[in-house]
Amino acid sequence: MRLRGKRYIHMFNTEKRLAPIISKQSPETVVGWYFPNNYDVGMSGLGYQLVWWLLEQEPLLEIKRGFLDLQESGIEASQLLGFTVSWELDFVNILKILERHHVPPLVKDRKNLDEHPLVFGGGPVLTANPEPFADFFDLILLGDAEVMVPSFVEAWEKAKHCKTRLECLKQLSQTPGIYVPSLYEISYENKTGPIKEINSIYEDVPNSVAKQVFNAPDHYATHTQILSSATAWSDTFLIEVVRSCPQECRFCLASFLTRPFRATTVDTIIEKVNTALRHTKRVGLLGPSVTEHPQFHELARRLLATPDIELTIASVRADSLTPEILSTLKQLGQRSVTIAIESGSERLRAIMKKNLSEAEILHAVELIDQSGLSGVKFYGIVGLPHEIQHDLEETVRLLTMLKKKHKRLKFVFGVSSFVPKAQTPFQWSGRDKNCAPKLEYLRKNLAKIGVEMRPESLNWSEIQTLISRGDRRLNQALLEIARGPGNLGAWKRLLRRPPEGMPGLDYYAYREIPYDEILPWHHIVDQKRSDYLQKHDQAAVQIVQAGISA
Repeated sequence: MRLRGKRYIHMFNTEKRLAPIISKQSPETVVGWYFPNNYDVGMSGLGYQLVWWLLEQEPLLEIKRGFLDLQESGIEASQLLGFTVSWELDFVNILKILERHHVPPLVKDRKNLDEHPLVFGGGPVLTANPEPFADFFDLILLGDAEVMVPSFVEAWEKAKHCKTRLECLKQLSQTPGIYVPSLYEISYENKTGPIKEINSIYEDVPNSVAKQVFNAPDHYATHTQILSSATAWSDTFLIEVVRSCPQECRFCLASFLTRPFRATTVDTIIEKVNTALRHTKRVGLLGPSVTEHPQFHELARRLLATPDIELTIASVRADSLTPEILSTLKQLGQRSVTIAIESGSERLRAIMKKNLSEAEILHAVELIDQSGLSGVKFYGIVGLPHEIQHDLEETVRLLTMLKKKHKRLKFVFGVSSFVPKAQTPFQWSGRDKNCAPKLEYLRKNLAKIGVEMRPESLNWSEIQTLISRGDRRLNQALLEIARGPGNLGAWKRLLRRPPEGMPGLDYYAYREIPYDEILPWHHIVDQKRSDYLQKHDQAAVQIVQAGISA
């Protein structure tokens, strides 16, 4: 591995490969598989490791890992260059890595395959809305990696012998779930107006592309393949126990993008954990809400019976907590519990379909206090659709009441501002321009009762929304940002004078979008799913109109 400095050599030396070594006699294609951020972030990601392992098992491929700060030697010879994209703002790093490989950032400037590698991508950001990045990727894999990676490899083995890049891309586009942006043209009502039409350019290219879903067999589990102490999780074996979430909160990308809800069998989890315990004592259970696992009590009981294990659980639902679960968590080494309440307002929780009552929140915190755990971290969101001042007051009231009753517990309130995500019921809703005073109201009032508030950056959430709901007219702006410092100041300067033909921030981030407008991701979402999302959003409006309150 080509490394930069002793620190990175140390990072490489701390790795323990859990995945079996695959014998490869004569691989024909070198694949550079990148995480567009530093090693310590990338190797903490289960999605990045999953795709690496799916590629690694292919005998005709030689896989080279890469990150922003280091990469394996030989990656320069890649014929395929891939990225997993889990955060919108990592686009800057993607373009930096392409420059490192002397690959033109724009697809239209790349020449035949023997001169420039094929650039592909996947992950939640690209599956939700690939359009802001359409000019940078030759192809995008839509859906679960377990389906898309083998399909892509099979398609590549046939397409790699094509005479031209265009011929290769057209052939790849015939595979379900493979989206080739350059084979589609977008027309607009006017230069800075809504989309008029999205059409494939060629008759033999499908007009729409559907994401592919993996139906896992009972023995399957996504888990860590390479342990490293130089990551955010530090030698922790991660295993996905549930995928998606049955609650379907209307703002939540994890619920809607990864539907349907799926749970790993308890026997499979225990088998994988027991294997990992030969190498580490640290185990992390991952999922949008781990305690939603239909057999969580059985899973917790069996983990508790495992000697010397140190367990971390990503997050829990308040209404799923029991004395037994909390006792198990404490015995397994956890000191606090994280609960996403989103708001202290029963009215707003009903609007967002949180399915969590105040009585359930009070009961959960009571159980946490009785369990002897030391603290609770609450997650909240300001600026949600239909939020009013009363909802903020309800959040302060609820936390004040909890703090007075549970003085021993340390309370932390992590709060973000609403970012509308593509392919969720709230995708049509704009951001709230009053988020700053709302956050200040919460900070001031929570400080009075001794509750620490940890807000996310308002400005970066604004940029995240711009990209989340963006279209191809953002491509040039992203390119300009990547060529500069890429900081918030650069964004503010660009948005004061957007490139020719690019709508402004209000258009992308703050505008309420009518249902009949063609969304940038229209051609990768079938009508049945779009109708389902619209029905969800209309149900929220009906609650508002009915005047439901706490």
